[in-house]
Amino acid sequence: MKLGLSLAQDGFEYKEIKMITLEAERVGVNSIWLLDHLNASPRPDKQQFLECWTLLSALSIETTSVRLGPLVLNINNRNPALVSKMVTTLDKISSGRLDFGIGAGGTNRAEQQKKLGYEYEFDAYGIPFPTTPSIRIEKLDEGLEIMKRMWTQNSATFTGKHYSIKNAICLPKPVQKPHPPIWIGSRFGSKMMRIVAKHADGWNMMGATTVEDFKNGRELLKEFCSRIGRNANEIKTSIIVKGSISECEQRLKEFAEKGLDLAILRIPRDKEIEYLHDIKWK
Repeated sequence: MKLGLSLAQDGFEYKEIKMITLEAERVGVNSIWLLDHLNASPRPDKQQFLECWTLLSALSIETTSVRLGPLVLNINNRNPALVSKMVTTLDKISSGRLDFGIGAGGTNRAEQQKKLGYEYEFDAYGIPFPTTPSIRIEKLDEGLEIMKRMWTQNSATFTGKHYSIKNAICLPKPVQKPHPPIWIGSRFGSKMMRIVAKHADGWNMMGATTVEDFKNGRELLKEFCSRIGRNANEIKTSIIVKGSISECEQRLKEFAEKGLDLAILRIPRDKEIEYLHDIKWK
């Protein structure tokens, strides 16, 4: 099992994120993951928030070995054909160290969605945001189809309900073949699980907090992969682990025994350096 670190950008200066990232790389962390939001939450007027993809690009120059990715990019924020170009560019700059995390954006619960600030962000920035979860999932499916075609075909064409491209050329192609690993972040809903089984190289089990959750998620993944004739073992799994040092170490041991591929730690603010030294990363 590999270990990653999730950093929330709320209130951080670039020099602070750079310091934590470099220390994480030094002690052997496998990957660094950033949030794709436009504002700090819940008080966007009180804290700054550095944009995810620009920040990843800067960190790719500062680092040499740690993998980098968004956890997860919101499909509604950007045109998928443009994202295809962004991904190939960052994969080139980082010499093939990009893990491409993406999701449908939002939640299926309106009250939670409002609490997390999704609707405020989109209203404030003038970006259309489908409040119906099924529409966002359709957009994710089409968007990933476009991206995969642009990464692997000389000239890509696609016509869908939400997106279309015509003879789109994406040069250069990604360093990683056929493309950077696609990590889809989702809960256990059937509509999203179909997307995971169809497109994902990795699945971040959002909301899974226990070993039992992980076991249930693996069984669900097998079920949906079997429906399309895909081997579920082709899809790696990750979860987010929170807690004190002692709690994290005990839970990491349990998850490792169950075959988890990647544990992503989300640790208390202002304790990042302390945890990086105390957790047994290797």
